[in-house]
Amino acid sequence: MHRLKTSRTTVSRWDVLVLARAVGGTILGLVLVALVTAASDEGGLSWPERAGRALPLSPFCAALGVWGALGPVKARGEALALAALGRTARQISAAAISGALLVCLASCVAIAAIPSVDVASFYPIASRAASWQWKDGAFVDPVHGLSMRADGALTESSLRTSEPARVAVPARGRVSAALATALAGVALALLSARALLHGRGRTADGLACALAAVATVVLFQAAAARRSPALLAPLPALALTAFAARRFRQLA
Repeated sequence: MHRLKTSRTTVSRWDVLVLARAVGGTILGLVLVALVTAASDEGGLSWPERAGRALPLSPFCAALGVWGALGPVKARGEALALAALGRTARQISAAAISGALLVCLASCVAIAAIPSVDVASFYPIASRAASWQWKDGAFVDPVHGLSMRADGALTESSLRTSEPARVAVPARGRVSAALATALAGVALALLSARALLHGRGRTADGLACALAAVATVVLFQAAAARRSPALLAPLPALALTAFAARRFRQLA
């Protein structure tokens, strides 16, 4: 009995390998998201700005990392072998969840602590750069580099700017974005492990994720429009995390 208990609780080389696979899969997902973002943006953006657009998807990448780490475990029958040795499904999935969350939480620290990481993508509002302005006796459009003379003729202007309009992040907006990302990462990692090892109840899990995602988007947009405090935005992710933890504890 003592040996059985030890085999269930001791971190083994197998756990380290699964953790490394989860870390690698999550990082790979984030890299692919960043590359797609860089290939499809308007150009002229710095990498911290692109990181700000990619990091909100780190919870999704964490779920993929867990799935990629545990998928071979289930396919090769390792999960059944470990269960026969006395490990529960929670213990089998712990390494994969931990590895994915390491990367996700590192993303959240970057969102919260690095000012150069742009979090404006969390607060989408319709904005545009200032266009026609009256300067030096003529109407000037610095965005397009045009000037309108008194007779209505358009000429090229020396006043030109390529900087996009900045979105003002609401108070405590950076902390709110980091909290929402961290909580969503925990929830999606737990639900991903449960869906792979348990299999039943995926419809309810998917519905809960969809509702939380819609509520989160609405609250972030409300915060961007200054209709609600920014710290309300992580509440749907907090509820989803509680739901995911309850479902995960049901694993044998």
